[in-house]
Amino acid sequence: MPERAVFMASLPAIQSAIKRDGGGNGMRIQLDIPESEMAQAVKMLAWTQCVWKVTIEPQRRGEESKVVRG
Repeated sequence: MPERAVFMASLPAIQSAIKRDGGGNGMRIQLDIPESEMAQAVKMLAWTQCVWKVTIEPQRRGEESKVVRG
């Protein structure tokens, strides 16, 4: 199993991109992942029965953007 997947993504332009559970069970997020990032993102399919450690950071100014917003 691959040890990590690193890819660019963004929140979709929809109101339900971030959903918070009213019962105190956390939240759910959705990501837009462009086709150019699929080679990395597809690794997540092998991890469906795993708990993930997630790191999110904003892209810095001047860095190349690969994310295409629809």
